[in-house]
Amino acid sequence: MSSPQVPSSSSSSKKQLTSREKAEKILAAVLEPIDVVGKALMGDLWKTLYESVQDALALSLLLHIPSLIGTLILGKEFSGFDTCMRESPFGVNRFACFIIVTSDFCLWIVLAGRIISRFLSDLNQLLAKKGGKYVGKP
Repeated sequence: MSSPQVPSSSSSSKKQLTSREKAEKILAAVLEPIDVVGKALMGDLWKTLYESVQDALALSLLLHIPSLIGTLILGKEFSGFDTCMRESPFGVNRFACFIIVTSDFCLWIVLAGRIISRFLSDLNQLLAKKGGKYVGKP
């Protein structure tokens, strides 16, 4: 007589999730209720706010890249133009500081421009749906 087959253990029959897949599931579980509440409270403007926050997060990460490069290569933290003026006038650090601080400033301008542009564009679309029209150009 043959013995009945025992089902394999549940862990081997289930697919093992990678850490990325686990993080995506956790993030989806957190963001889904926030999205539902945001749509209920703000309606169509929720999309604008959500995308603006995404832009802000992405560009803020980009803002840290020049500072990180300066910290790793030069070993100094450059936070503003006043810091650059304390460096030696003929040294490489002064020019690197100006480049890093200027790139940070330019990235902030891009961030603000994108948020304002997206807001005005979506506001125009929302007002057009309701019958009104915003007089400014997005």
